[in-house]
Amino acid sequence: MHEFKQYIQNYKQINIATTWLLLAAALVLLLPTTALSVSGLDQWVTEYRGYISIIVISAVAYFIALLLVQTGQSILEKQTEIGTMNKIHKMVKVMNTSEQAVIREFIIQKKDIISLPLEAAAVANLVDNCILVPALNSQEIIGSGSKIKLCINIKARPLLDHKALGFPTGKMTELQAQALKSARPAFAKEFYIRH
Repeated sequence: MHEFKQYIQNYKQINIATTWLLLAAALVLLLPTTALSVSGLDQWVTEYRGYISIIVISAVAYFIALLLVQTGQSILEKQTEIGTMNKIHKMVKVMNTSEQAVIREFIIQKKDIISLPLEAAAVANLVDNCILVPALNSQEIIGSGSKIKLCINIKARPLLDHKALGFPTGKMTELQAQALKSARPAFAKEFYIRH
C-alpha cells in the first residue's frame, strides 16, 4: 500500500492531467450536437470522434489499472500479514528454553532494544519466525557475523505472556529465580544485573 501511495504522489501531475483529459473528452462526446454547433465544435468532434473515443477509453483503462494494482497490493499485504501472524503464533507455541531465554533478556535488562548476535541459533530462529525484528527501519539483517539491534515485534508482544516465556506461575521462589538466571544465554552474561 505504501508503494501505491508513493506512486500516486510521484505521478500526481499525470493523474491530474489524465483526469482532466478524460473529463474533457467525455464531455465533448456526451454533449448534444446542438450544443457543439453553437461553439463551432460539431464538425471537429465529428471528424475526430474516433480519436476522442480512444482518449476516453485509454484514460478509463489507466484508472482501472490503478484500481486493480491497489486492490492486488492490498490483498498481498493482507496475505503477508496473515502469514506473519501464523508464523508468530506457531513459534510462540513451540519456543524452546533458549529462545525463551533470549526473549526474557528484554525483561531482565529492562530494554526495548538489545544488540544480539545473529549467529546464535535461538536469535536467528526468532528473527526468521518474526518474533524479533530489526529495531530501526533503516537497519537490515546482512550476514550473520555480528550483533544487530533487535526488538520484539509489536505483533508478537500480546502473545508473549509469562507462560510463553517460561516464567513460573505465582510468586517466584529463589530456586526458580536461580534456574532462570542460569538459563540466560552465554552472550547475555555480560549484561547480568544483580538484585
